[in-house]
Amino acid sequence: MLTRRHFISLTTAAGAATVLPRGHAQTLSPGQAVLRATNIKIATVPDDFTGLSYEIVQLYNPDFFSASNSQLIAAFRRLTPRGVLRLGGNLSDLSRWQGDNGDFSTPKQAAAIERGKTYWEWKLTDSTVRSQRDGAITPTAIRNLGRFLDATNWRLIYGVNFGSGSPERAADESAVVANEMGNRLIAFQIGNESDFFGGNSLFRERPFDFAEYITEFQQFVKAIRARVPTARFAGPDTAGNMGWVEEFGKARLSGIARDKAVLLSSHYYAMGPASNLAMNADKLLSPNPHLDEQIKRVQKATADSGGIPFRMTEGNSCFGGGKPDVSDAYASTLWVADYMLRVASAGYAGVNLHGGGDGFYTPIETLDAEAANPRPMYFGMQLADRFTGYDLLSVDLETTASVSAYLGQSKTSIQLALINKGSQSVRVSTEAGLPRKKPAETWRLSGAELAAKSGISMAKIDAGRSTAISIPPYTAELRRWDL
Repeated sequence: MLTRRHFISLTTAAGAATVLPRGHAQTLSPGQAVLRATNIKIATVPDDFTGLSYEIVQLYNPDFFSASNSQLIAAFRRLTPRGVLRLGGNLSDLSRWQGDNGDFSTPKQAAAIERGKTYWEWKLTDSTVRSQRDGAITPTAIRNLGRFLDATNWRLIYGVNFGSGSPERAADESAVVANEMGNRLIAFQIGNESDFFGGNSLFRERPFDFAEYITEFQQFVKAIRARVPTARFAGPDTAGNMGWVEEFGKARLSGIARDKAVLLSSHYYAMGPASNLAMNADKLLSPNPHLDEQIKRVQKATADSGGIPFRMTEGNSCFGGGKPDVSDAYASTLWVADYMLRVASAGYAGVNLHGGGDGFYTPIETLDAEAANPRPMYFGMQLADRFTGYDLLSVDLETTASVSAYLGQSKTSIQLALINKGSQSVRVSTEAGLPRKKPAETWRLSGAELAAKSGISMAKIDAGRSTAISIPPYTAELRRWDL
């Protein structure tokens, strides 16, 4: 069945490529696609759109996020020159803070920390942290984190322990973070996936609804603001409950959280759990109605809030730790490139892909102290990051193939990304809008097979002068024309 998809793009009237007459649509073969560009602006991709997310207990090793970790600094800078690091994760609500004023320990926090030692998420930390699960976040770790951010030119979203912590602890910890980070601190997040707290004996009794959440949120905000008067916040950082996101935005507009919330946030995992045998590469690369629904809810929440931007602060290919041979393989490369550009077109302020340690879905493997090895997903993120700073407009793509098209313009160039997630080559013809001259650069993202874990290539190719573009199976291509 023929489909018509609307993707991000921007173009100029710089000439037309192959023109097909209207009404030809039903004659398109499975290996054909027709692209029509428009001048309707959809969004602008922020410079700091690309981000990574880590379990905050990674700070138990103060040398990890530090100016001395040259390998990790280099990996961050190669990924994007200006990104966002989010620290939070499931272990954030089971974490310990050890500041100059003590650790603010309570029986509730102690019980949560003890239970949390068995959580699988420790796999997302390096070997040093895994061996010291009784550790703590310290002022030294925060100070080193600030120097790491200076070295990478990244900024920070910092999650405080809401599940088992206290307002007093949050205030003490946040004061150190704010002092060390300065302008590199975007916002604090209070809690991680608090929509799952109800009925969890470590955190809250059932039910724990949004009204209870926002009341406690205000208590934490008040305590933090007493120490950091200019503190800013993001939230509600739900597992996927967009109803809470909408309510959070309305609360800000009505005055409950006025001038405190600078970002709306929630999570997104494309599929899962990882234990389900049906979670495979074909499913990951197929259209996802859950993403369609989140996009609609995000746009509504932003509108209802009076314009607070939305950032996907934690997510990845498959929840439950990632799917072996999928989340750590070339299939994730194609998925993440398409996912990032898709949500950029919907107006998201950014995405933070979760990872760390040697977790299956981590973009950078960091189990050993001196290692920072890019995984396949890293290269798809690099491709999508090339659109940061670009204006994006609508493009109409007619095809039966599993191909996506994204076109953007900066002050100096136009670029087109085509992502073929299908098993056959696709020939893309454009009815209008693309320059007729040879691209200044063409890059092809490819891998030997969807299960490949090495040999992923993002290499320059000679595009030639043809106005028709042929995209091989399971590849992505980026073409740039200078203005």
